Amino acid sequence: MVRSVRGVQTLAIVLLTLVGIRAQAEDAPAKSQQQAHQFEAQVAPILSKHCLECHAAGKIEGGLNLSRKQTALAGGDSGKVIHAGKPDDSLLWTYIESDEMPPKRPPLSAEEKKIINAWIADGAVWTREVIDPGSHLVQQSSEVWVQRLTVAEYITTVQQVTGVNIASEAEQLLPADVRADGFSNTAYSQTIDLSHVQAYAELAQRIVAKMDCEEFAGRFTNCRSFDDACMSELIERMGKRVLRGPLAPWEVESYQQIAKAVQKEKGTYAEAVGYILEGMLQSPRFVYRIEQPSSDKPSQYELASRLSYILWGAPPSEDLIRLADAGKLQGAELAASVQRMLSDPQAKQRSSQFVHEWLELERLNSLRPNAKVYPAWSPALGSDMREETLAFFEEVAWQQKRPLADLLNAQVTVVSPRLASFYGLKATQGKPLAGARQTAGGSSGVVAFYDFSEAGGDIVHDRSRSDSSLYLKIQSPDNVRWTSDGLVVHKPTRIATTEPPYAMLTALRKTNQITIEAWITPQNLQQEGPARIVTFSHDTSNRNFTLGQEKKKYDARLRTNKTDRNGMPSISSKDGQVKTERTHVVYTKNDDGVARLYIDGKLAAERKGLGDFSNWEREMVFGLANEVTGDRPWLGTLHSVAIYDRALSAEEVTVQFEPIRKYDLTGYPERGGILTQGSTLTLGGDNASMVSRGLFVLHELLYSHVGAPPPCVDTSPVATKKGLTQRGIAMERINNTSCGGCHSRFEPLAFGLEKFDGIGAFSDKDRFGNPLRDDGEIFLPGDDEPIKYDSSGQLMEILAGSARVRMGITRKLVQFAISRPLAASDQAMVEQIHQQAQANGGTYQAVMQAIVMSDLVQKFPTTETTR
Repeated sequence: MVRSVRGVQTLAIVLLTLVGIRAQAEDAPAKSQQQAHQFEAQVAPILSKHCLECHAAGKIEGGLNLSRKQTALAGGDSGKVIHAGKPDDSLLWTYIESDEMPPKRPPLSAEEKKIINAWIADGAVWTREVIDPGSHLVQQSSEVWVQRLTVAEYITTVQQVTGVNIASEAEQLLPADVRADGFSNTAYSQTIDLSHVQAYAELAQRIVAKMDCEEFAGRFTNCRSFDDACMSELIERMGKRVLRGPLAPWEVESYQQIAKAVQKEKGTYAEAVGYILEGMLQSPRFVYRIEQPSSDKPSQYELASRLSYILWGAPPSEDLIRLADAGKLQGAELAASVQRMLSDPQAKQRSSQFVHEWLELERLNSLRPNAKVYPAWSPALGSDMREETLAFFEEVAWQQKRPLADLLNAQVTVVSPRLASFYGLKATQGKPLAGARQTAGGSSGVVAFYDFSEAGGDIVHDRSRSDSSLYLKIQSPDNVRWTSDGLVVHKPTRIATTEPPYAMLTALRKTNQITIEAWITPQNLQQEGPARIVTFSHDTSNRNFTLGQEKKKYDARLRTNKTDRNGMPSISSKDGQVKTERTHVVYTKNDDGVARLYIDGKLAAERKGLGDFSNWEREMVFGLANEVTGDRPWLGTLHSVAIYDRALSAEEVTVQFEPIRKYDLTGYPERGGILTQGSTLTLGGDNASMVSRGLFVLHELLYSHVGAPPPCVDTSPVATKKGLTQRGIAMERINNTSCGGCHSRFEPLAFGLEKFDGIGAFSDKDRFGNPLRDDGEIFLPGDDEPIKYDSSGQLMEILAGSARVRMGITRKLVQFAISRPLAASDQAMVEQIHQQAQANGGTYQAVMQAIVMSDLVQKFPTTETTR
């Protein structure tokens, strides 16, 4: 009996021992994982934030490189700085504890010091071979935020769901999206205030007012009664489309109450549908992309919404909803769906939105360089630069489907004649681009230019100058309609300057030459008078010039000392040359007194013997689509209009008819890639600052950073002068012991761009005659040795071939796709996305495919909360 008890006791002791051993075996990995998490989530971000500015590859103060495990544990000139388990013996801790490090920067907080001390005391476990500062720029966690539709997404969603174009009203009423962390779709900045609420309510009313509600309801049900079953069917089916997923029973009941209220007030079925739609269009489910996690994966409908807004910036299509209904958005069917979506034109439009935001192209709308230093600048040139970058991206990423890194060195561009001339490219060497947007004002000598891109309001802005002397006032705003392709004049109105445009008058009288260029679409072939398309006049019988439509022909009148005060005899095209389609009409008069009229790039009429403008009257008004007295209205669409102070040649008119051209830049070694385009070069400001340009490369391409300058430092831009270039100014900062540590990391990145001035013109000398250089050497983040280059072209090749740049572009696309900054916890997933994309060619399509198929999109974060 005793033996049996002892046997049981012995067995129990053995079992407990085994359990203890097993518990220890299981606890060891848990502790290791905990230490790894501690280092990667807490220690590495602190080292990145406070230490790597001075102790990393490219700058190793005291011989200590803390960016790599091997070098950090080896120590520096003073020996080992980290002694595992012994904080008090570790120089890293003692310097941090005494606030000696970092120098000239705020010391570590008490909490940060506590983390470092505990980490060393716990064994100083270092789990990553390299600490990448770019992965620790954002300290917040990878939380899931509810995402409000941006203004652009709202407009597109309304258009696709209801068929209503609400663009001009939405852009007028909705507050502009706030740009945060580089993008305006950053979820945490997309708050809603009272102005949003009021705007959504008014927009919902306007949308419904433009709809045939009964016809819209017919897409979802054939039933046309207030019967509960009928209304329930309508609300469920219509709601699934409008609100991007099935409605809960309580939601159906809520919308049914609207229908019952309308019925009680003796309203019609169509009115009930309208009020229900108004409610849905103001619903949080419409305005926000709301998700309700019930597992680690989004529902099929939530996934459909994620895919569509990431790839298209638009709501799920009906086909995508049907796949969600069937539960097929998974596996091979999901992959095939993503491929189809990337082949849709909407994917190309979404990529343009990414580029527009990534490179801050909206900045060009308000850029105003010093007119005395840069007389060649005009808002129209800025618009051309923006269009160049977007067209260039489309060419490289979509037409040629090249790796995205080729955006840095591709020897091709797509530009207007005006920008081609500015760059020194010959217009005739370019290849006309099929399907490109055509616009007036693409050559030099513009004194007035209107592209009607305001999207709303009662003012048409002159884009050729910084002042408002040639702004046009729309007398009856309700008689026009703003579109993305111009101003539709559907009822007679007066669109004219409020004062005589003396600047234009003076410029034209000085040269005794003129070109009137207009892209228009006439509404009909019965307009006569002639109906004034463009006019500079006093009344129906007194003018300086007019371009008009006389039923089926175009007519131009110009006052000279050889014509009468009404500009007669006029010059007219042949009958039948007016068509109700987009048309390019150009009238020129040169210094020899020869007037010519061109229709769609071809000569239509000519008159000789015209004199000069010495008899022009000063007190006349400039206007569009009507005589200034309001009695010769023209109806149609004004796409763009330009007035020049010179006569365009026949060749120029032909080029203007096909204005956007693609250029092979192999013969222009200074150009090639986004960094040599005006849109990015203007980031340097009037002084072509090496600081601004270098920081752009560091932040936007190399995902690295430097600390802010100390508060006492004067950061005012330093202007060049005789004997001092921007490079010389940069070298003074780099050689300064207080400044050089940071400035040496980013200003050399811009040395290769010194020959480009503040607005992107290329020259071997600056305006003071100082010779300029484009050679240098750069440290790419993470590299131990600098890379030399002899020209801007070589710099572009280095950047295009850099693995760091390739990863930088991937990170930007991931951030834009998931609508939040990347946190350190995202690093492993982003690396997987990048590797997969590079294995598939590194194209835009490959990167986006990898993003939407990754766990960042296919799953919810497992340890974070939804806000």
